Amino acid sequence: MPANKNEKLFSVITGDIVKSSKLSIEQHKKLVKVMRSCSKEVQKVFPDALKYEPELFRGDSWQLLIKKPEEALSIAVFYRAYLKANMMINKIDARMAISVGTVDFIESSFGVGDAYKISGKALDKKGKRKIKFVSDVVPNSDAIDLIVHNVDFISSKWTGNQSKIILLALQNMDQNAIASKLRITQSAVSQQIDATGWNIVYSNINYYKNIFSNKNKIKVRK
Repeated sequence: MPANKNEKLFSVITGDIVKSSKLSIEQHKKLVKVMRSCSKEVQKVFPDALKYEPELFRGDSWQLLIKKPEEALSIAVFYRAYLKANMMINKIDARMAISVGTVDFIESSFGVGDAYKISGKALDKKGKRKIKFVSDVVPNSDAIDLIVHNVDFISSKWTGNQSKIILLALQNMDQNAIASKLRITQSAVSQQIDATGWNIVYSNINYYKNIFSNKNKIKVRK
């Protein structure tokens, strides 16, 4: 739990589009529309999780302040799936750094604090991984990052059509509801759910949620 009564944990997600400079002008215009639409959708799907409306930069970068850290991994997966499902461009992807920490000052969508600082630094570090977890205050952060690494590895392989199914699964729709929404058969949904490794991702997301939902088990390092 927080070190004192006035301290609260927040999560910050800092993200950008991988190799966005290689997109054509038309693709970049579409990307801006998709990212703006994603920002609206994430507020609908996770209505109580965000502190403020997601902040977009240049149309290919964004930052979110999340008041419910337990939802951060779900939101990161939602961003990746939304991007893939709506851009429908081969190998389109995003990099994201998920931090959990304290925030000293919040003004509208802008904030200052450890959670912001370490999220930005983690995104700047180059590497093959696209989604990372960092925290200077949560114990066992390396173990939590392994959970995120697993989700990152599996979700990076999703196609655009598979991502459409994942977006609905993230909204807790069952296979019949997903099939009806996408106008495909339930067996097709079942096959794709298996192919995407969604059940493994779902288990990892729930494990992540439980870590931060049970606040009595989190003792923040001073």
